[in-house]
Amino acid sequence: MLPDLPLPLSTPRLGLRNYGNSDATAVAAYVVTADYWQHQAVEMPSAEQIAALVKWGAAEAKVTPRLNYFLAATRKDSSEIVGEAVLRVLNPTARQAEIGFGIAKKNWRHGFATEIGRALLAAAFDTLKMHRVTAQCAPENLGSLRVLQKLGMAREGVMRDVAFARGRWWSSVVMSMLETEYAKIKSVQRGK
Repeated sequence: MLPDLPLPLSTPRLGLRNYGNSDATAVAAYVVTADYWQHQAVEMPSAEQIAALVKWGAAEAKVTPRLNYFLAATRKDSSEIVGEAVLRVLNPTARQAEIGFGIAKKNWRHGFATEIGRALLAAAFDTLKMHRVTAQCAPENLGSLRVLQKLGMAREGVMRDVAFARGRWWSSVVMSMLETEYAKIKSVQRGK
């Protein structure tokens, strides 16, 4: 049986918690912008669609076994939502998961995505006992690619023209980490 993650997850500056329906307005304030979606192969959502997504994320907290963690990333010093953290168990039997993150533009280049990524990898490998964790981003999303590389994820390749949105085809870089690779990184970090 898949265990539940003990929430909130904690990083040095952030808490990763379940969304509440009251978070929809704060999330829409930074998500319904062209900058936020510039590297996403989807149409920009409306505030109503964001509210529905936040409501879905809150409802997922009650599902057993929980396979989808769509979490608010909040600053510990102010409780401000700076972005989101996503952990999806794709196949519990094969122990496969996927992580993702999104950060409000005013919080770009502050290391929050890296903190979120580290917390998600620890949750996936240490608590959920996953064997393989993947992440994807657009090839031109250099910020996300740097974060995934900093986390120690390996580049597996590019899925070319995998989605059509906003009048063009989008490709996706696939990155991954195996439990043995995570254990080595964790061992090195402990030795510091």
